[in-house]
Formats: sequence, structure tokens, C-alpha cells
Amino acid sequence: MQKTFTTAAALLLLGMASSAQGQQLQTFGISGSFNIARLHSRQGAYQLGAVTINPQSDQSNDETGNGITLFGRWQVGRGGWYVQPEVGYASTLATPIEIVYNLGSLSYASQRVRHLDVRLLAGYQAGPLRLFAGPSLGYHLRNTVDNRVFTNPDVQEITDALAAPPTHVQAALQAGTGVSFWRLDINARYEWGLTQYRRTIQFQQQEHYLHQNLQQIILEVGYRFYNKSKAN
Repeated sequence: MQKTFTTAAALLLLGMASSAQGQQLQTFGISGSFNIARLHSRQGAYQLGAVTINPQSDQSNDETGNGITLFGRWQVGRGGWYVQPEVGYASTLATPIEIVYNLGSLSYASQRVRHLDVRLLAGYQAGPLRLFAGPSLGYHLRNTVDNRVFTNPDVQEITDALAAPPTHVQAALQAGTGVSFWRLDINARYEWGLTQYRRTIQFQQQEHYLHQNLQQIILEVGYRFYNKSKAN
């Protein structure tokens, strides 16, 4: 599946490049980001055996992470309209889930949520200022996990299930604003998930689901290796 996703990402960029031959390549480059993320859940607390799972216990706290993106920007038609395909990687800390059992409670989370993204943004630039928005398709890699051992067998079964990978492919939307000067792009983006970050909990031979939506604020600085106005 990961190979298929990587191939699709490469084909998207190649397709954009070939279809934009009649357009004007403005720039391409690389960016790094600081991400403030949250796995938001509307699911209330529920009981599995002698254990209560509360996905909403830590909804007010945001987790941090980082990312890297390769991007290209093509002018479309006249004026400041452009399209910007991107391929990126992001890694953020996961929002903890509260697990309550007979000996107390604990906050459990995968240590990091990691995903590869393919994005197709469209925007408008007026002078140095830009506005943009578009869809993002993410392929979630296997998360790094908390490997603690518990004496309570129900807690152990649930934490082992939570360590399983989520639904791999998820869709999201991004929107943001940016400013360009010299060869630098400085952007602020907001991303919200359209599809669920879903994990299957196998407990006592039955399947239960944990539904969350990934939301994040992305603060980004990019460097343009090629810039049309500078190249001419």
C-alpha cells in the first residue's frame, strides 16, 4: 500500500509538470514546518470489560510536531492565480486517551503520528501576499507506540489493540496564507480531516472502533531553489 501511495505521489507531480507545459513554472522548493496538532474526538467514554476508555479526556491540549514538504508552483492563466502540488512528511505527538480501570487511570497515546501527504493547492498571489487552499491525501505510517506492560489483562489487551496502525489513507483540507520575499516563503496553514483517523480495538473477540479527526495548525518556512523572476 505504501508503494502504491508513493507511486501515486510521483505520478501526481509528473502529471502536474507535464500538464503545466503551457503554463508558467514560477518556482519550486522545500519547506520545513512546526505543527500544532490534535486528534479530536466526538466519541464519549465507553466501557470495554472492566476498563473505561475516554477519548475526550485531553481535548483542550495540543501536541507539537514537525514536517518537511517539496513543492512546485505554476501560474495559471493571467494574473496571480496559481496551482501548487506538494509531497510532504509530517510527524506529531499523539493526543492521549484516558484509560480508567480498577487500580486507577492512565493517559495512553501512540508516541508519534506519522504520515506522508500528497496535496494539490490552488491560490492567488498579489504582490508578496498569497492565499491558498486545497485537498490533502495522507498515508499514515505505523505509529511509534508505548510498550508498557500492565498486570491487568483487560488494560493490556486494549493498549495492545491501540498500538495497531490506524486506517491508512485519509483525506483532509488545507487553507492558509503566506508571504514571499527574496527566496523565502513564510506560510500559516490550517488542516482539518475529512475522513476519520480510525483504529480498530479487538477486545474479547469483538471489534470496537475509536474515531478521531486530525486537525493541525502549520507554521512553515520554505526556500525556493528556482524563482522565475530571479532566473530571468
